[in-house]
Amino acid sequence: MKKILTILLLLIAGITYGQTWTNVSSLPAPNPPVNSMSVVDANTIWVCCDASGGAARVYLSTNGGTSWNLRAGGLAAVNSYGMFAFDAVTAFVGNTNGTLYKTTNGGNNWTQVFAVSGSFTNGVHMFNTNYGIYYGDPTGSGVPYQFRVTTDGGNTWVVSPTAPIASSEFGVINAWDWTDSSHVWIGSANTTPNATTAKVFKTSTGFYGTWSNVLLTGTGSSTAGPYFQAVAFNDNMNGMVGSSAGEIYKTVNGGTSYTAVTPPAGLTTGSFAVINMHSVKADGTIRMCIVGDTTRVFKTTNLGTTWIREWLPLQATLGQVQHMQFLNAGLGYAALGGTGMTGGLIKYTGPSGINNNTGEIPAAFSLSQNYPNPFNPSTMISFALPKSGMVTLKIYNSLGKEVETLVNENMAAGNHEITFNASGLTSGIYFYRINANGFTDTKKMMLVK
Repeated sequence: MKKILTILLLLIAGITYGQTWTNVSSLPAPNPPVNSMSVVDANTIWVCCDASGGAARVYLSTNGGTSWNLRAGGLAAVNSYGMFAFDAVTAFVGNTNGTLYKTTNGGNNWTQVFAVSGSFTNGVHMFNTNYGIYYGDPTGSGVPYQFRVTTDGGNTWVVSPTAPIASSEFGVINAWDWTDSSHVWIGSANTTPNATTAKVFKTSTGFYGTWSNVLLTGTGSSTAGPYFQAVAFNDNMNGMVGSSAGEIYKTVNGGTSYTAVTPPAGLTTGSFAVINMHSVKADGTIRMCIVGDTTRVFKTTNLGTTWIREWLPLQATLGQVQHMQFLNAGLGYAALGGTGMTGGLIKYTGPSGINNNTGEIPAAFSLSQNYPNPFNPSTMISFALPKSGMVTLKIYNSLGKEVETLVNENMAAGNHEITFNASGLTSGIYFYRINANGFTDTKKMMLVK
């Protein structure tokens, strides 16, 4: 009987119930944590990692992350940061020493294109085969940031004469976004202990143009001030930034000013850190990955007025989503990193965490009983929509307090199902309630841990 029960539990655990994100793979031994990634297409993915095992770690996958090949020939044995690739042959990667390398043979050999002692690579991006931008730390207070430009395909990089002058601050890996080569936004960190502000830089005239900054309030510590380490913009006006202590801001005027955004339900500023943000510019979706009691990813389509949690596979919740990149609204990847964590890759295959089971259009609205029930920690909720429209699906505790928003968007007619993962909740009775085109229904479920 015990053997049969074990088999049943394994079978249940293997059912994904249409989860938004799925695990793809872990990196080969020694499983170094990923710092940055570059997704070229659905098959070609590069990642750069900590120098675990005393050697540089840059990997290439040509099958969508199913398997990885070490491609670190000639790289210094230090942590690698900042990654951009044109294809499986030509790519760039930086490191903790402020050095940038280029390969033209798929990473079998890397050539140093410049090095700045005392700096640190945070990001590199090519807009076309000739023009690209790079950002790295200043070498100290009172000197310019390493904002560099290439016009010859990355063979030479020149510091922008208008690069901002640092004042007890530095950049943060992957903390930037752009809408074109003229409009770029970059986050920073304040190195002053217990400081309560840090800068977000912007330019609308390119790396060689005019730079300005906004001081945003955040929470510092005994060793440093706040880090604004997550930046995402949908267009030239609308974007968001997030901090190391969970402060979230939005702008609707291109970063001239920002206003505070309320964190997702159940979270309070100071209890989590925003690690990365990513904008799918085609549909105005911004995703935010955070760490706190667990790793979570939320999406918003209205600059944080409402948040929807996207459920992650176990490999991600036990680690840290370090860097996200999407090819389009329905396909994205996220690299797993974080100090002491195992490097790996997860995959998003949307457009949302909701599956339409059949092509049939139901005759009436309905909300089904969740299955399994009781559950631990995941259960599936199904509902039917005879016509398209705005749908909300929310979870409440036994006191009637909202604890999760699963759906808050326009949905097509059809039969839908969504997985609710309650790993962050305690055992007890919960209720789920749907509102759709005037139809409302509520059902009870039990979480047993």
